[in-house]
Amino acid sequence: MRLFLFLILFTPFGLLAQKPAELLFMNGKRLEVYDLNDTSYVPLQYKYDKNFFKKERMNIKAARKQGVLFNPNFSTPKAEAIPIVLKNGGIDREDVFSVTYPSGDEKVYYFFDEPMGNYLREDQMRAFVYGERDARNAVTGKGWFYGGLATGAITGYALKTSVVSLAVPPLFALTAKIPTIHIKERYIADKAYQYNEDYASGFESFARSKNTIEALKGSAIGTVLGIIAYSIIDNNR
Repeated sequence: MRLFLFLILFTPFGLLAQKPAELLFMNGKRLEVYDLNDTSYVPLQYKYDKNFFKKERMNIKAARKQGVLFNPNFSTPKAEAIPIVLKNGGIDREDVFSVTYPSGDEKVYYFFDEPMGNYLREDQMRAFVYGERDARNAVTGKGWFYGGLATGAITGYALKTSVVSLAVPPLFALTAKIPTIHIKERYIADKAYQYNEDYASGFESFARSKNTIEALKGSAIGTVLGIIAYSIIDNNR
């Protein structure tokens, strides 16, 4: 009984005293984890802070406001004030590019295998994932959101209550895929990838997806507001 209480009370604190390892996912996301178990033939298992992504979003937003490139060492007092709450987690290893241990050693899970759909070599996929990672830190898509909001509001009002207005959000979202994505030098964490085509492909992949989602959200909200505005004005005539 005493041993059980000891484990309940002190094991989490013992884990937190350790430096976390960092998982880099295939979609460019990262996650700091503790007590990683990557035994062969089973999904990766670990403990992680359930508030990690919330803190990271706050830190990324703060870094953008300060005009600096976000990195894992960047933190704000507001984010640090959020308590660490450990949870058990797990993920299939094919969804993870690599893990970097506190020592700095890296273990790569990705491997080149065309029959499995892994068409890029390890160095190419590393560049692609780094591009996705940097795009996550740099791209907000807010320009497309507000553009969609304005477009949706105007067309929603102009088209009155026509069902044609329902086509506005998806059509506007498609336009977000058209423009060329410009990767500014200040967005690139590792300048060695500045002219790397695979890095650019990864960056563009996330950026276009983010812009499309924000365009869809903004135009959908704008269209609804436009229709509501027309209905209110029309009823008051």
